[in-house]
Amino acid sequence: MAAETITVSSVGLGGDLDEQLLRMIAEIGGGRFHSVPDANNLPKIFTKETELIAQNAAVESWFPVKQTGDAQFIRGIAVGTAPYLHGYVATEMKPPPAEELLVNEDTGEPILARWHVGLGWSLAWTSDVKARWAVEWMKWPGWEQFWGQLVREHMRQKTTRELDMKADVVGGVLHASIDAFTLDERFENGMKSKLSVIGPDPSGCDPIRQKKKTTCKTQTVDFQQTAPGRYEVVLPMDQYGSFLLRADHVREQPDGTSKVVAVSYGHVSNPYPREYATFEPDKAMLASVAVAGGGVFDPATIAEIFDPNGEKITFHEDLWGNFIYLAMALLLLDLLVRRVRLFDRKFVAKARKAY
Repeated sequence: MAAETITVSSVGLGGDLDEQLLRMIAEIGGGRFHSVPDANNLPKIFTKETELIAQNAAVESWFPVKQTGDAQFIRGIAVGTAPYLHGYVATEMKPPPAEELLVNEDTGEPILARWHVGLGWSLAWTSDVKARWAVEWMKWPGWEQFWGQLVREHMRQKTTRELDMKADVVGGVLHASIDAFTLDERFENGMKSKLSVIGPDPSGCDPIRQKKKTTCKTQTVDFQQTAPGRYEVVLPMDQYGSFLLRADHVREQPDGTSKVVAVSYGHVSNPYPREYATFEPDKAMLASVAVAGGGVFDPATIAEIFDPNGEKITFHEDLWGNFIYLAMALLLLDLLVRRVRLFDRKFVAKARKAY
């Protein structure tokens, strides 16, 4: 039970009991030992245990903060000179790789801890940042420096430069261009850049973060350097819809390997032809269809729409009854085939054995 972090308390009822054994059980189980000479006091013991377990985790009392771990953002900040905090939420430290940075100097319980989660950080600050528990800390000169450095160290860091991309579609042809400059505002020449055109994809594919619900439709084409620092792509679009653009800029390293030094993102739409976007009728087409069919284009009245043009009905007969009779005949034929053996083998009676 102790291995599963379950606490065990022991209760000794009456006078004839092994108190040493019960105390050992409570000590190993992380609980408490209760000696109960009178059975009528048992409800009080269970009530006391319940209150201890269900007590509020918030601790409100003045206490100093002590630094127990080392982190880059704390360096240069005299945490030992910080004023007292007035409260916190009682917690326990997670096992490594969780790092304990600040604790309650009186009880040793954690106040600030952190640990890596994937590529980022997760931090736990058990006090508050309002004028309740941290009222004195808000007046501390190191308050702004402490939180500013904490946020800067743990915020998301960009490991790759992002270059702006200009892209548009004119006459069904994609024109994409990138102006690349170094950090010191010089032209970035000699890069090998590729453009990935993703889409159209209404299925929810997310090619930017590479979280694909389905396979993305991707077309890749090389950029051409047309001027100092300028890279361009001209690509005919054979599909209509919205497209995501991603460009990877690669530079060859001194050791012969290639490394992505920058990326670019964009978005374009290749609209459908204008004939699909207009709601005006093609009158010339409709007139030619009316002439070919012997009808009238744009009749003036409803009567003209149903005008038989001299034709008339000379004979009328309902045919639906014939199909009813045919269905009945087929039903009877089906029953006959199912119930009567028309084409079956001959059965020969078996010869009797003589005994």
